[in-house]
Amino acid sequence: MQFSDKWMASVAGVWFLLVLFAVSRIQEIETNVGAYLEDDFTANSSQQPQLLPRTTDGEALRYVPRDVVDAWKKRDFLIVLGIPTVDLEARQRRRHLQRSTCWRFPGVATRANSFTGAMLVLYVLARHPSHGYNYSAALLEEAAQWHDVLTTSIDEGRVTTNKTVAGSGFWGWEAEIGMSRKTYFLFDFALRLFPTVPYIAKGDDDIFLRVPQYLADLRTLPRHKTYWGVFYQKGDLFPVGFILGFAMTLARDVAEKFVSYKPLQRLVRLPYSKEREPEFLSLNMDHEDVMVGRVLHEMRYKDVCFFCLYVCKRICFNDLHVL
Repeated sequence: MQFSDKWMASVAGVWFLLVLFAVSRIQEIETNVGAYLEDDFTANSSQQPQLLPRTTDGEALRYVPRDVVDAWKKRDFLIVLGIPTVDLEARQRRRHLQRSTCWRFPGVATRANSFTGAMLVLYVLARHPSHGYNYSAALLEEAAQWHDVLTTSIDEGRVTTNKTVAGSGFWGWEAEIGMSRKTYFLFDFALRLFPTVPYIAKGDDDIFLRVPQYLADLRTLPRHKTYWGVFYQKGDLFPVGFILGFAMTLARDVAEKFVSYKPLQRLVRLPYSKEREPEFLSLNMDHEDVMVGRVLHEMRYKDVCFFCLYVCKRICFNDLHVL
């Protein structure tokens, strides 16, 4: 073999050894980095709060007879109206007043008419601290009588202000965030249990709704992209425009968009603490109606159409006082 050939073979051998060394070092570095990232992820995961359990459909329907649920599923409802409310005597009285007045209008599906009608009304409850975070005996009697009560696994937020029922003001962060949790549950649950219902609405337990007029107007609206109610213009107080929560109606596709927002899915299951308030307020969970508008804004859902009621009393009276 000539000298030049030997020299080339030696160079090739050296390069081969260098490449092997480089590959081994890269693998070692990747292994170390991977181990570091895994340890860092584990450490961060251990610091993450444990999320609250989701309310199962079985739990929500615990006090609704099976044959009633089967009847609901067979009906062709135009709309499901959910009303987040509280397990307290004053609120129970308001629920009874609605059942004995506006829910007797034609078109409302109730136990009295075997749940035939265009609009099904359901009350959404959480476990109240005054009952030891259990449902009261009075509520269970109410549920057995009317078959329109949904019971979530949500713990009702504590009131931290002097606001009273039918009084003006603010209930405090924890209580208001609890209302937002129930509102999210309402839309998420209704979408699952009623897979063909065109509209889902959220109302208050102190409204009087002119149901025939409401349904007549609803039938004139598109079944897609509709966000209907009394419009609140964005300004200094709130960063987005939204529909006021005492009678807020969403087309099915809008409701689906709302509940699909990942940051909100996490927040509604995040345990409340004073330190976490900025997280909740980042999506305006201190006001359930602003929260809906904020999420649709954050998702850049430009196709949504606001249909506004500027003279609401033609259809709905809200914040009624009970004497």
